[in-house]
Amino acid sequence: MSTPLTAAGVEELIAAHQSIINFGLSSDAVEDEWLANAENALNRKLPESYKWFLKRYAGGEVGGEEIYSIYGIPFESANGGDIVFRHLMNRKAGLLDDSKLVISETDLGEVFFFDYMNFKDGECSIYLRLPSGEHILYAENFYEFLGKRIVAHDS
Repeated sequence: MSTPLTAAGVEELIAAHQSIINFGLSSDAVEDEWLANAENALNRKLPESYKWFLKRYAGGEVGGEEIYSIYGIPFESANGGDIVFRHLMNRKAGLLDDSKLVISETDLGEVFFFDYMNFKDGECSIYLRLPSGEHILYAENFYEFLGKRIVAHDS
């Protein structure tokens, strides 16, 4: 069994793969107030590894694929890749049930989401919905998700 990826391991991967990564800086970090606002709007806690990412990098892209973040503006008007805005729109459109929180989508129709049916010890498993509609476990937490997305785009 391999060692679980940590924040330090993700930072090493990011440093080694700058050509495919476009993340914000810690000076752009999502403030605690906006994290709390997002958790209130979503009516759930965000996974700790995802909050680390938002506080460290604010958001960004891997291989041109946006990882949803928190824009720091009212959620109803945020548009784009604000995770709360996207969730509210997905819920309104009936695209995913409320236990799933989308964090990224590919041009190939793949959808990555936190599955809150598996929220435990401050972390949440990430599943991949394939264009066929099949759901498969992709990562145990957000650190592993980032690591896998970086490796997938580096090949």
